[in-house]
Amino acid sequence: MESRDFDIEFFIYRNSESINWYEEKRHELFKVFNPLKNPIRIDFVTKGGKEYYIDAELVATPSLPQGWENDNQVWQKGLLQFNASDPFIYEKNEIKTDIALWMPNLEFPLEVFEEGIEISYRSPSLIVNVENKGSDDTGMIIRFIAASQVVNPKLLNVNTNEELKLNFTMLPGDLIEISTFSGKRTATLKRNNVKINIFGKIDLSSTFLQLRVGDNLFRYDVDKGLDYLECSILHRNTLIGV
Repeated sequence: MESRDFDIEFFIYRNSESINWYEEKRHELFKVFNPLKNPIRIDFVTKGGKEYYIDAELVATPSLPQGWENDNQVWQKGLLQFNASDPFIYEKNEIKTDIALWMPNLEFPLEVFEEGIEISYRSPSLIVNVENKGSDDTGMIIRFIAASQVVNPKLLNVNTNEELKLNFTMLPGDLIEISTFSGKRTATLKRNNVKINIFGKIDLSSTFLQLRVGDNLFRYDVDKGLDYLECSILHRNTLIGV
């Protein structure tokens, strides 16, 4: 797909009796819509109430027709011109799919028996289906959380046998996020509220997994500590139009 060009019309309401109202508004306008601050994320809502966004570049300063300094004007019309090198439209809300996690098991009022109670239990599923309802393949965020020591976590695409593996030992409380988006590939460890780049810990045989359009089956695994790992996949559907 080629880049997407589009214009957005806007109106400025005169809410001041100051003789310099147009200069004040123009200064504010140029400050916000500055091509030097590209790219710009544009959020919008459809008539049906669904929320989306697109990343675009402002190709020029805001265009204002003649008559800006007309003291009798109440509304001033203007135009913004954009180009989106990434033509896809993204759903605003991220979709999270859990593969393995700990489920809470407490109820109130609480009664503790002599032999003790189980306050949580392990989700038994190791395989999950992630449905991509978008128009094209997309990357994802893979999130690993360790409850105890976990050695070399990995995520496997059951359909293609492709896998993304880390040569890394996670400690209790560690959180790892891996981005597989094209041009935005990262691997970050959060330990004791400090973020560390661990991109070099990705196994050289790994594939930066993508979500194909439709169903995608994934399974997680580790070399040691399987019962102590939580795994989630986060993604947004990408659309060519709404």
